[in-house]
Amino acid sequence: MRDKNYDVPVAVTKTAAMRYIAEAAGHGYHLFQTGEVQAKKVLSLIEKFDRQYRVLATRGMRDNDRSRGRSCARLILFPKDSYPVERPDREWLFWLMATDGVGILAQEKCTRDARNPSTRLPWLKQYELVSRPVRRRNGDLDHVWTWVLQDAFMARWRHALHKAAGRVRSSIERKPDYLVKLLTSLRRVPGFQGINRQKKALIINADIPRAWHNELDLKLLGTVVNKALLVFVPERTVVSMLENAKSLSSDYQNS
Repeated sequence: MRDKNYDVPVAVTKTAAMRYIAEAAGHGYHLFQTGEVQAKKVLSLIEKFDRQYRVLATRGMRDNDRSRGRSCARLILFPKDSYPVERPDREWLFWLMATDGVGILAQEKCTRDARNPSTRLPWLKQYELVSRPVRRRNGDLDHVWTWVLQDAFMARWRHALHKAAGRVRSSIERKPDYLVKLLTSLRRVPGFQGINRQKKALIINADIPRAWHNELDLKLLGTVVNKALLVFVPERTVVSMLENAKSLSSDYQNS
């Protein structure tokens, strides 16, 4: 039996999780390790990381450590699949993020720095976190963070949209069904500033006939991420989601 509640909150949506990761990087948590873990090993992973890196430390504890020059760590977990989370065999994605300072994680060889273009923090093979340096009024150097499509993912979108636009241009009937389907999917891609810029570039480069622009609502590329929305809710944690998955699995087997 564990003598500690090894649990962490889970963001309400994928976009919320991406937003939380970006905000953590903006607060200095730019060092990271990332990977996947089976559902049955998630709680053991949390326990291991808390024992090694104190990922469950309170905000006050982290502030105290940072004031003393120590590295602090956070753990972000999110289900890998986009389907309903109540599946006992689900894999989870994890990001172990840390600040600069004295500490084990900051010095491990497998730890990468999201500020480095060659070691950007990824979300699978779809997105990556990027930053640009900015000089604050007090002269300190800071970084502004956003998400973008990874190069290979961007190339896949570019190829698909170019092919779909070609069908509209050359088809005798000029049916845009395939293009409409692609644009609907593109609008659902998380609307971070960096990604929205890429969406616009994809539309422009697809060379879609102007006659279709209004009908396809090409100016409507999806929503902008609303930072006023909640990232976490009390009832959505790793433990509650795992327990719910087991309950649904049991109900299914008994039905």
